[in-house]
Order: sequence, then structure tokens, then C-alpha cells
Amino acid sequence: MNGFRYIILLVSTLFMTFIYSNRIVFGFSIICEITENITNSEYFLSDSSIRAWMFTVTAIGMCLGPIPLYWAHTVDTRVLILAYGLLSTVATALYPFADGCGLWPSLLARFLSVIYYTLGFLTLLFTLMFTFIYLDNVYKNRVVSQKEIQKIIEGRKIVSEKVSVPYIDLLGDVSIWINFILFIGYYIGMIVYQQYSPMFIKQILKYSVRETGYFSAIPMVFAIILKITVGRLIDHGLGLDAKWRLATPLVFLEFVSSLSIFLTGFIGAQHAHFALNFNMFIAGFVQILIPGGVQLLVSDNTREQWSILFYTITAITLATTILYVTFVEVKAATWTEPKANQLPLH
Repeated sequence: MNGFRYIILLVSTLFMTFIYSNRIVFGFSIICEITENITNSEYFLSDSSIRAWMFTVTAIGMCLGPIPLYWAHTVDTRVLILAYGLLSTVATALYPFADGCGLWPSLLARFLSVIYYTLGFLTLLFTLMFTFIYLDNVYKNRVVSQKEIQKIIEGRKIVSEKVSVPYIDLLGDVSIWINFILFIGYYIGMIVYQQYSPMFIKQILKYSVRETGYFSAIPMVFAIILKITVGRLIDHGLGLDAKWRLATPLVFLEFVSSLSIFLTGFIGAQHAHFALNFNMFIAGFVQILIPGGVQLLVSDNTREQWSILFYTITAITLATTILYVTFVEVKAATWTEPKANQLPLH
């Protein structure tokens, strides 16, 4: 079957979409639950500090979740995806029940992932679908044609041995650290927007839950349209070499996380897996701190306090972006080059 790789791409994209949705949809659950329990002062999510903990516990899960990936090279990808997908499915489906049981069951469900039966079902569906159609070894996939196999493996390099990561050189590289800082700046803005914009739009701007959903989704819709449009334009050349054809859309789209991840991989070359995993650890750590910071800045939930929060995020994003533009070198680091073997002199 020709074009089967596109089916795998679609299924894996939908699988990751629902996994991600399981986490960010909690912001909408808060405004719905608080609205329904507005007269119940004993409802645990009415307490802002508890809401902060509900966001924080997911970040703790993000920090711990990648740890098993250290041994991932010994496990079939399908087994790994199935395990994480089932964990997200169970946590998602259990949350409505846990919410009715109180704080600690809810924290446990949030630690594993987040809410609702529909997302739980869709996560399970696409997890199983991906597990069924994907194989690590493309030659063993009976659905993929020989013609498509050649397209998939074209340009791949055979790795004869695993190269050890030069941790000192990698963590001593200024460009790597600036990319980490750039990622922190982006991630702070992204998480605050995704997790707290529903609360701001509903509670401060006084829109309905449905309107809140629309307003939260509009920027993402425009981002998708812009990504596709700019990507197609860049694909037609515009006088750019191959490297900048990849980099330019990321700059245009202002998706700083994508840019920082790409550049970290580009600079780190064959050691990019360590740098990218470190990026994910940073993401979890930042997300642990964000709820406390938001609660501190928006303690009274007023429009003025939210303004200060948004101005602060804007300043952080601008500062980290300027730092990147000024100091980062977009080329493979010297420590990624293979070292020549020393030959004895005779």
C-alpha cells in the first residue's frame, strides 16, 4: 500500500493531540465546576491554593514521566506508546469519579493525567490504533509497499554504535543554555495561556463557557492556518537553502518552543536526545512553579492583577527572544564532531 506512512502520521498526530488535550482541558473543567458549585463554599476547587496544586501535580507527573524513557531503546515503541496511552486513558476516565470523591483522589487522577470520558475513549482508540499499525522495523510492516519503504529509509544513516553523551561539553555550551532559556520564556507564556486564559476570559471578561472555548481556540486556529500557509511558501524555495527552509517557518510562526527544540537538536547533533529530554524536564519544573507564581500575582483575581501578569510574561518572552537573537550560533557544535583516532608514530 502506497501512502501508508501518511496514515501513520495522521494516527500518531491524533493520538498525541488527545494525550495533550487530556492535560490542558482541566482549565475548562475548573470554570464549569466552580460555576455549578458557586453556592457550595466547601467545594475543594473553590480554594485558589488547591486549584494551584491541581495544576502543579500534573507538572510533577511531567518531570517523572520521561524517566522510564532512559531505558526506552530496549523496548518496542508500540509497547511504550501503549503503556503511556493506557495510563492517560485511565486517568482521564477516572477524573469525573475522583472529583466527586474530593481533593486527594482528584490529585491522584491529575497526577496521572486529566479528565472526561470522551477524551479517555478517544485516547484509548488512537493509542490502540497506533499500536496496531506501527512497527519499528518498516521491513516487517506488511501494509507498506517496497516503493514506500525506499522513500521512508532514504537519507537514513546506519548507527553502528551508541555514542556516549559529552555531558560537560554539552552543558558548558552557551548556545545550548540560551536555547534552554528561550524555551523557558516560551513555555511560561504558553502554559499560562493554556491553563489560565479560560479562567480569565470567563471570570474577568464575563463571557459564557461556550464563548470562552471559542476565544481560547481562535489563536490556535490562526496558528495552524499560518503554519500551513508559510510552510507551503517556504517549500517553493524563496531563494533559501535547505536549513533555512526549515528554520524560517518556525521564526515566522513565533512558535518559540518549536524553534528552541529544533535549534537544540541542530546544535547538539547526534547528542540531541539528551538536550531535548532536558528541555522536557525544564518544562515540567517550570510548570511546577507557575501555579504558585500566578496565585501570588493574581491573589485577588482582579483585572489589574491579570494585566501585571500578562505584562510580565510579555517582558520575559521578549527578553529571552532578544537573548537568543543576539548570542546563539546556529551550527553544529565542535564537540559533536567525531574525534580522530590517534595513530602511533613509528
